[in-house]
Amino acid sequence: MGTLASDLEFVKSLAVEAAGIARRKAEHVTPQEKANLSYVTDLDHELEQFIRERLGNAFPDDVLTGEEYANSGGSGPRRWSIDPIDGTGNLVHLLPLWAVSIGLIDDGEPVLGVIAIPPLQELYWATKGGGAFRDGQKLKVRDSDVFHTQDNLCVGTNALRALDPRTLPGRLRDLGSACCEQAFVAAGRLAACTFLGEQTHDVAAGTVIVAEAGCHFATIDGEFLTPAQMVERTPVKRPTFVAPPKRLAALLGRAKMFV
Repeated sequence: MGTLASDLEFVKSLAVEAAGIARRKAEHVTPQEKANLSYVTDLDHELEQFIRERLGNAFPDDVLTGEEYANSGGSGPRRWSIDPIDGTGNLVHLLPLWAVSIGLIDDGEPVLGVIAIPPLQELYWATKGGGAFRDGQKLKVRDSDVFHTQDNLCVGTNALRALDPRTLPGRLRDLGSACCEQAFVAAGRLAACTFLGEQTHDVAAGTVIVAEAGCHFATIDGEFLTPAQMVERTPVKRPTFVAPPKRLAALLGRAKMFV
């Protein structure tokens, strides 16, 4: 596996296989509460172990990180970031918006991302400089200086509790899965998404996909972030928008936090 292109094909196949396992078992999971009261299930554990084993065998020099287990693998400059089920709360309640996410960070730079959304049987992927795709269709976001009242603006739960929703345009949504939200921004289903508190595994793959689709990143304070900074500054400490450049400027011009 010497090139990013061959790495991508391997990870796409791995994500499809993991998504198939997830679909077969999704209605029979056993949830438990973590210390932070979020859910984890037996399927989260099974999928992360499965993905780690496959990545470890294919890339023994690479570091393996994920949501449910400690770092493992090699000690090279490349790091895989795994979210076996992003949106576990949705999965537990049979809400069909959850994802399997595998991202590659090379010397601090996110360079490859694959997100499978098993309930929709969709696969999103991107490599740095190689474009973003859904099931083979190239993705390019549409941009506008203004938000229409019917544009979907996604705001994660933590961000929604920090931001004054009266200052936000469009129709406000929270899908309960950062990976689905990033994929849907890239696909044009959402005009933008907003994060606060998300971890590396929540954004590692999606950051590559939305960046390659034409999105930029900025905090509510007006600080623009590179994809590397977006991943490095996790957990996300200030409300951070992901949007095409003009829409991002429109958000920064009006969004306010609660005083």
